[in-house]
Amino acid sequence: REVMGPDAWQCPEQMVLLESDPARAREIARANTKTYLRLPNYQNNLRQFGYDDADFAGGGSDRLVDAIVAWGDEKAIAARIQAHHDAGADHVCIQPFRPDGQPGPDLTILEALAPR
Repeated sequence: REVMGPDAWQCPEQMVLLESDPARAREIARANTKTYLRLPNYQNNLRQFGYDDADFAGGGSDRLVDAIVAWGDEKAIAARIQAHHDAGADHVCIQPFRPDGQPGPDLTILEALAPR
């Protein structure tokens, strides 16, 4: 917010996954983020936050995967989304990965996170 000013719309994207088992969550997250993590522009952006070549190897380090994909139960995911709002985001776009690893959005987490 400080860099862009008070009038600019900030709409970060947050990948989300309704899966509480760390090994399974990271496996699904890596399958869904492999294209992103190969792109130089994506890597360059992440390097600004302290990630390096070791973090991009092997589908992404646990540290990197955990930073870019909010996984866990509904409460943990909602807290990660709220953190964006607390940092000044006007809107948070979510990309909901399915816990079965299949393509397409997870409608369960979309319904759980929908405003009431």
